[in-house]
Order: sequence, then structure tokens, then C-alpha cells
Amino acid sequence: MRASSAEQAAAIVEIVAAVHDVDYWRAGVLMEKFVRDADLAGLAALREARNEDAAAM
Repeated sequence: MRASSAEQAAAIVEIVAAVHDVDYWRAGVLMEKFVRDADLAGLAALREARNEDAAAM
């Protein structure tokens, strides 16, 4: 099952918080889960669209 955009955003916030807290083991576990659950094709498409929007400005 793929995670929704909101779930992916929440997962990224958790990863950043773990790194900020210098809890690298937890960050690693969270990153593994993120990669397993994330809609990577959807994230890539979103990134591409944002890059195109930024270039148009």
C-alpha cells in the first residue's frame, strides 16, 4: 500500500525530527519505512512540477 501525500509529509517531519535529535538509528528505521511505503513516482512527479513552476517564475 502506498502512503498518501499527507502521510508522506508526516513521515518526512518524523525523519527530520529524529536527525535533529541525533537519533540516527530511529532516523534510519523511519527512512527504510518511508522508502518502502512511499509513492516514489508520485514524489518525483511533484518535484518535477515544482521545478517547472519555479523555472516559469
